[in-house]
Amino acid sequence: MKLKFLFAFALLTMIPFTSFAQQVASQEGQRMISEGRPFFVPHWWIKAQAGAAVDVGEAEFSRLISPSLQLSTGYQITELFSVRGSLSGIWARNQYAYPTAKYKWNFVQPTIGAEIDLTTLFLGSDPERSTHAHAYLGGGVAYTWGNDDAKAASTIYGVGMEKLWNSTRWNPVIKAGLGIDYNVTDNIAIGAEVNANMLPDHFNSKRGRNDNRDWHFNALVGVKFLIGKTRGRTEPVYAAPAPVVPKQDTVFVDVPVDKISFNVNIYFIINRSDIRSNQMLKLQRLVAYLDKHPKAFVRLSGYADRDTGTPAINMRLSRERANAVSQYLRDAGIQEWRIRRFAKGDRVQPFEKPSDNRVCICYVYDPEHPERIDNWY
Repeated sequence: MKLKFLFAFALLTMIPFTSFAQQVASQEGQRMISEGRPFFVPHWWIKAQAGAAVDVGEAEFSRLISPSLQLSTGYQITELFSVRGSLSGIWARNQYAYPTAKYKWNFVQPTIGAEIDLTTLFLGSDPERSTHAHAYLGGGVAYTWGNDDAKAASTIYGVGMEKLWNSTRWNPVIKAGLGIDYNVTDNIAIGAEVNANMLPDHFNSKRGRNDNRDWHFNALVGVKFLIGKTRGRTEPVYAAPAPVVPKQDTVFVDVPVDKISFNVNIYFIINRSDIRSNQMLKLQRLVAYLDKHPKAFVRLSGYADRDTGTPAINMRLSRERANAVSQYLRDAGIQEWRIRRFAKGDRVQPFEKPSDNRVCICYVYDPEHPERIDNWY
């Protein structure tokens, strides 16, 4: 019985390894032509912050500073936009200039708004980016209470506070800010934020000049928790291995150039062998033709400009140009036995204009169309 149990356990243990081996084996003989690409995943987040706040007033800046707390939660809809709700406050502080009267009051301020990722806006999409600057705009209310200091100052010192409020008060608020976050891990970020809050003139119990709005500013630092998966990665793309074709069917028909069906010229820039984007359409059309006509062959002849470089450099360059076009065709699924590569260097100059000789000429022979094909695409 014990022996049977051990055998069953060993069999179950080997199953995932066998599956993995089959997966690896399925990629043997294949060449990766595109790595897996990262992509953004929408997610929730929570941010806790603490710092200092200041309300505009008549006293020195240092006398107006008070502590500040903020708790926010949001949903990152795209890399560029998220919606956010925040709850901030603790207390605010102010001072009447003459006679001197210091006072503070309590408040909490719920707001809701939207964030835009400035880094993505200006630098483009990158789901693996670690640093994100953002701008915020929203609105809400500030619920205030505990204004006993201001009431006492008004009574004891005879300070005339024309906007003095008693008990509690609701104040509409518009909030805007800038912040930056740095991802320490995939799910934890640290960051800082500054924001400005515009409130009615009653907020600090004093009447501003021309009934100006009151302003409450915050500077905060904190930690952000990203909930769940925030990014993923696509599967890599592998080029399918060339099919095994019987030897008698893999004979390349190398014919004289004057008997070709048509040719395609792929031009390069000086001292380069990478295929430019403006040449891709010609190659795509060539691949489409070869796919449609499986009996056609292609002969690649690489050239270099005689007016630049040395014969040795130009020979190497012409070989690399032919290899680059060959690699493109093979990656697109054209069997290698249908392709032949030749490096001509600068010994032959097929064109009068020197710069036109920085080229790989793709000569196509189609036995089904031995005559010259003008509109092959």
